[in-house]
Amino acid sequence: MAVRSFGLLGPLDVVLDGHHVHIPPGKRRVVLAALLLRPGQVVGVDELIELVGGSRNALQTTVGRLREDLGRAELVQTRPGGYLLDVRPDEVDVHRFGRLEPREALTLWRGRPFADIGSDALERDHVPALTEKYLATLEARIENDLKQGRHERLVPELRSLTQQNPTRERMWAQLIVALHRCDRQTEALRAYDDIRTRLADELGLDPGKDLQKAHQQVLTADNRPRARNDLPGDIPDFAGRADDLEEILAAVPSGCVAITAIDGMAGIGKTTLAVRAAHRLARKFPDAQLFVDLHSYTEGVEPRTPSDALLALLTALGVPAQDIPDGLDARAARWRAEMAHRKALVVLDNAGSAAQVRPLLPGTGLVLVTSRRRLVDLDAAHTISLDVLSEEDSLNLLASIAGQRKLDQDLDSAREIVRLCGYLPLAVRIVGARWRTRPAWSAQDVTRRLTEQRLTELTAGERSVAGAFALSYQQLTPEQQRLFRRLGLHTGEDWDAYLAAAVVGTTRVEAERLLGELLDAHLVQQKENGRYRFHDLLADHAKAAVAPAERNEAIVRILDHYLHGAEASALRIVPGRPEIVSAVTSELVDPPVFATPVEALAWQEAERSNLRAAVYLAAYEGHFRHAWQLPHHFAHFLLLRGLGRERVEVQSVALAATHQLGDLKARAEALRGLGSAYMDDGDPRAEEYLREALGLMRQIGDVRGEASTMGLLGMVARERREFDKSMEYFQRGVVLMRQVGAPTGEASALHNIGINHAELGQPEEALAHMQQAVTLQTEHGDVRSTALTLHNIAHVHFDSFNDDECLSCAERSLAAYRESGDRRGEALALADFAYWRYEMGHFAAAGEVAREVTRLCRAYMNLPDDHAVLAAMEEVRDHIGQVALLVSLSLDAQVEGRLIEALGHLRRCLAIVQHRRWWSEDRVLGQLCAVHLALGDRETAIRYGEEAVAAAEHSRQPRAIAFAKQNLARASAPAPPA
Repeated sequence: MAVRSFGLLGPLDVVLDGHHVHIPPGKRRVVLAALLLRPGQVVGVDELIELVGGSRNALQTTVGRLREDLGRAELVQTRPGGYLLDVRPDEVDVHRFGRLEPREALTLWRGRPFADIGSDALERDHVPALTEKYLATLEARIENDLKQGRHERLVPELRSLTQQNPTRERMWAQLIVALHRCDRQTEALRAYDDIRTRLADELGLDPGKDLQKAHQQVLTADNRPRARNDLPGDIPDFAGRADDLEEILAAVPSGCVAITAIDGMAGIGKTTLAVRAAHRLARKFPDAQLFVDLHSYTEGVEPRTPSDALLALLTALGVPAQDIPDGLDARAARWRAEMAHRKALVVLDNAGSAAQVRPLLPGTGLVLVTSRRRLVDLDAAHTISLDVLSEEDSLNLLASIAGQRKLDQDLDSAREIVRLCGYLPLAVRIVGARWRTRPAWSAQDVTRRLTEQRLTELTAGERSVAGAFALSYQQLTPEQQRLFRRLGLHTGEDWDAYLAAAVVGTTRVEAERLLGELLDAHLVQQKENGRYRFHDLLADHAKAAVAPAERNEAIVRILDHYLHGAEASALRIVPGRPEIVSAVTSELVDPPVFATPVEALAWQEAERSNLRAAVYLAAYEGHFRHAWQLPHHFAHFLLLRGLGRERVEVQSVALAATHQLGDLKARAEALRGLGSAYMDDGDPRAEEYLREALGLMRQIGDVRGEASTMGLLGMVARERREFDKSMEYFQRGVVLMRQVGAPTGEASALHNIGINHAELGQPEEALAHMQQAVTLQTEHGDVRSTALTLHNIAHVHFDSFNDDECLSCAERSLAAYRESGDRRGEALALADFAYWRYEMGHFAAAGEVAREVTRLCRAYMNLPDDHAVLAAMEEVRDHIGQVALLVSLSLDAQVEGRLIEALGHLRRCLAIVQHRRWWSEDRVLGQLCAVHLALGDRETAIRYGEEAVAAAEHSRQPRAIAFAKQNLARASAPAPPA
């Protein structure tokens, strides 16, 4: 959109920063108009007073108010002897008009110049000259149209113009020429007689040279243009596509034929772009500019055969009908021969296949082909695949149709309108046209209507988005149609070939073939290799095309695919987890297979949004077993990724679904899942749900479920420092896990007992239990749990001043995290290791490891910088991740001497740690003590040092206590002499 523009060719129009500015009627408009007529030049005070009347003081007041209206005081500058408007001539339509090509210049003319300025003097002095310039420009445009063979469409316009300007000889001459080229010689001669009589009677003049020449041409029939121009008219509201247009313009041939194939989905603007490019290139191809619609996607019209298209092309070149051969090959040869010595361009619009286009290719010139399909087998073609418009270009297009003022009144709603249109040019045009003809509608009204019934609203007259899509759909084979329809029921963001295979019951290879064909037809999109998606509007169309009889089967197949994938991947991520009776009912021909935990985690990462969407789809459609089992199987992944908010959401849906089933096992598992999610999110409701789950597990005799729930209750008790109760839960869990033969569950309980001993300051007992846990986890291939346990063993060694053992275990832990594919776990471990290096006095190593944490966090979150990562962690409630990253950022800043930066990270970190009361609080307080001391703030350093000692003593960790006291001692020591 224009940043700044000023219009006098019609009502006064002022646009600043993309917004229309109202200038009240009266003297301010007169002054502004006078300054706009001479932009960047001083207009004298006396001249302005003569225009507006009054005194110099009155003029100063008027200028001051004008500055206020503009909101840019610097625009109207006071200069010696007068005032200057600081704008460029190309920002004022009066000055731009004469610099543009006639057709473009005429778009600036909005009506009578100075229409609402209110100055007789300005109108008297400038309107006649401007009107003459307008009429001359109009005549120049008409002359160009005549040269390009558009005589038929010019006749009505010229009749109107000659009535409005009854003695304008050039317009009469152009009307006479246009009539004669339409083989309407009698009318042409009558028009000449009319103007000759009028000139003689009213002005006493004979016809001038233009009229005499036109009359002579009619009499001698020598005015027929040699060049043929069949191009449709260019549109004034063309928006965007600058790069695509330049790419086409650059493909001008030198000696041989140049073929540019423009493909894209229905309504994307292929024909509009091709026609715009053809008009821009017309001068380089003066012998002919031909346009043929091949009708491959025209409702009610059979696609044009190559033979019929050649007949039309040869006829357009003036080849007599009797000289046009009958056979396809003979016609193609005659076509190439006719084009051999011509500089011509051809637009082949609406092509369906390369076979339809190939016989129509000349040996020289430029050919522009448009198609909804990728014409990959069209030899020597330069291909441009069009995407939707950008938001800015979509808004420009909407403004050019509906009017800029409508958008300026509510730009946020306008942005939502083009988003709901999917940034598809056809949809934007239809909405713009409907909005333009309904002045009572606000932008919010349009948004509401699109939200409620999008495809229905995207219809205007004979044009509709749904109709355009339907023509593409009808060109598909039955198997392609079936896949297209069923994918419309998928509510996730994208999908892979495995889902496509599942919804139609075929193999992945066959599904990839079908998807490739839909991709070539621009009915699906591929943003990255192996991942497919719909354009928003195509998704609506596909869903609407689903037959009621196949709807439920297709939805079940979608849900079965994601549930089976979640089950299989969860077993790789957490080996030994108890299996449940699956809700999967359909036979999956070719489901995904996961050979390693890394592959399993990668699948759940790639399908995360789809798994979540499947949960809601299952609940909405009444498939309640799927609705609770899906969260059951991918909740652990959400835990590993720190997605606390999302985990609570899907587990809440799972619990609600079990209410509909009357299945106590399902309800118990859902209660346990939600209780676990609440616990990790710091929600006090966790214990309530876990206790209810424990009661149900005991009621149904699910011993392993009982043990697992007791383990979670043990963690809740430990969080409250109720170690006796916590130990009782864990120890009972060990007994029950051994009773049912669940070694990985037993290992988890032993690990937790070890953590309790560590927090109680009993390192020997802690290590003994943790070592037992590691042995079981290693024996049964639970790599990720092994990594976590080794991490905590390293922690115990660190607290016991066993630095070599600590670093050795840390390295083993990192290797296990990497083997399991748990990048977030690796980052959390590295953050601990960085801090331990810091306490050990290995400052350079601490900074290096801390920087690795920040890199890893950006990588697994797929975000560009640390601020974005922290914001995303806050959004999903990954408080542990936030602490790890903030500690690492603070260590890097502290080691590098960026103390103020370190202070900011530590303060933010402390607020999170104190809210959750984690046992690492003393670390942050100790760092704050050290940083304040380094900054010379001894009083604050002592305060934080004392708090660090108290927190460390509460943690019962000898090393933590020693380090905190060491920091406090440094802060409390007398300052060295200056």
